[in-house]
Amino acid sequence: MDVTGLGTTSSAAAASQKPVGGLKSLDKDSFLMLLVAQLKNQDPSSTQDPNQMVQQITSFSSLETLQNNNKLLEGIQAQNLGIFQAQAAGMVGKMVKVASNQMDIKNGQVGVMGLDLAGRATSVTVTIKDKDNKIVKAMDLGSKPMGTTAVEWDGKDAKGNKMPDGTYTVEVKATDADGKEVQAATTSRLKVDSVVFADGVIYLMAGGHRFPLTSVNEVSA
Repeated sequence: MDVTGLGTTSSAAAASQKPVGGLKSLDKDSFLMLLVAQLKNQDPSSTQDPNQMVQQITSFSSLETLQNNNKLLEGIQAQNLGIFQAQAAGMVGKMVKVASNQMDIKNGQVGVMGLDLAGRATSVTVTIKDKDNKIVKAMDLGSKPMGTTAVEWDGKDAKGNKMPDGTYTVEVKATDADGKEVQAATTSRLKVDSVVFADGVIYLMAGGHRFPLTSVNEVSA
């Protein structure tokens, strides 16, 4: 807002131009207070520029409109979040397919991971690593068609030793007949145990892990 050209102001008007309440920017009320202070303390002998007054009033009106729009959008956002939360709660007990590079061993049982290939691969290698990022085993799956296929692991390392319960990470390298990389994504199919709402984000608790709702690729009964 242009505060020049309104004539000589008193020290009180100058003080009114300071941020109100320590604010670094003017809100609607502060804007109006400043405008009133300028009108009260302007030099009556000087000529008021009507164009400047119109610009200031227009700026005030625009500011008020923007603030009202922001409140409206915040209300719509809160309403939508409530709808999403209600829908997400209905996913408890359902099976979901989520994007994940983790494979678990629980009570000696190894989970099954899905592998989605964007094209046919003549060579697919799956590398399993432990929590310390050390390679446990590398498996050559050979040739795989485009689409989804299962990655099965016996839960043993390269020497045949049975690995303890825990969470392991999976890395995939897939190439076609020309040696070019084939895009690959790993997924897990898990049962949703609960839904968590944190910081405006919806998470699913499944298989002892927390996944954002955006990572869900498929839902089934």
